[in-house]
Amino acid sequence: MREILKKLLEGGTLSKEEALMVFEKMAQGEVSESVSGGILCVLRMRGERAEELWALAEVMLKKANLIDPKTRPLIDVVGTGGDNVKTLNISTLSALICAAAGLKVAKHGNRTASGLLGSADLLERLGLKIDSPPHLTKRCIEEIGFGFLFAPLYHPILANVAKVRRELGIRTIFNFLGPLINPALPEKLLIGAPTLEGARIMAHALRLLGREGFVIHGLEGLDEVSPQGETLLIEVSSETLREKILTPKDFGLKGKPLSSIRIRDPKEGIERAKRILEGEEDEGLEAILMESSLGLLLSKKVKDLKEGIQIAKEVQKKGEGIRILEKVKELQNEGVFEKGV
Repeated sequence: MREILKKLLEGGTLSKEEALMVFEKMAQGEVSESVSGGILCVLRMRGERAEELWALAEVMLKKANLIDPKTRPLIDVVGTGGDNVKTLNISTLSALICAAAGLKVAKHGNRTASGLLGSADLLERLGLKIDSPPHLTKRCIEEIGFGFLFAPLYHPILANVAKVRRELGIRTIFNFLGPLINPALPEKLLIGAPTLEGARIMAHALRLLGREGFVIHGLEGLDEVSPQGETLLIEVSSETLREKILTPKDFGLKGKPLSSIRIRDPKEGIERAKRILEGEEDEGLEAILMESSLGLLLSKKVKDLKEGIQIAKEVQKKGEGIRILEKVKELQNEGVFEKGV
């Protein structure tokens, strides 16, 4: 490990074999906390690289408790967090709207690391059992079109690096990891990144993993679509990475100020989320419809972003988002005593 640390300190990039070896040993708790901390700090200072993120994702997926819903294709709508802008949880609300519009959503997430409301925090406060057993979550995806995969249930080896990450108290390569290691292995991923550089790293790593998706970054510093300004969109396919800039006009919208999606505290975020899912108007609704539209376009449910807005608006107005949640809660309650399948 000293040779690896030296190589990184000199600005080198780990080979595929080196990265796989290092991250596997770290994940299995075979590297001391001091060395693990040193490696994570050097990677952060030098700048994380897509090949290393890909290797870490490969290790985590190899060790994960995977599930295989029979209904395909699946999509996840997810942000990395870390943008330090306290907003509505746009990705989680968009995921529910996408499910209400007919997509099969495997939502992978955790409690908040940097914002006010992580996906697990929000869904738990809305009444979901976030630690529902995998066989029930699989059924929820298959029968309802939405299931929540609580990261600690599916990636227990993350506990081996939790202490050093907590003690470092800084963003590390692990912050980019969550969207890439969804244990349902969705075919499509809509990922929000908090920085321009982070978006490009995520997109490259996604391609190395052989997955398709959209990676977005709101250029005001958001890991979500921007409600008022420009959003970088990177289209990821097996053949290419293609960048374009989107504005609200591309969605047929005039746009809303950044303040429209800001929240003061978790209570406000939960109350507004519930109202939106129930079909009420909200000043932050446009951003949620925009992100939902991107998910619908990625899944080829619509031919363009304007049609995506129209469909997302229709299901939101009818309160279909809250109905998805209610159905998931019912199935969780019915199946709580079942054995895994």
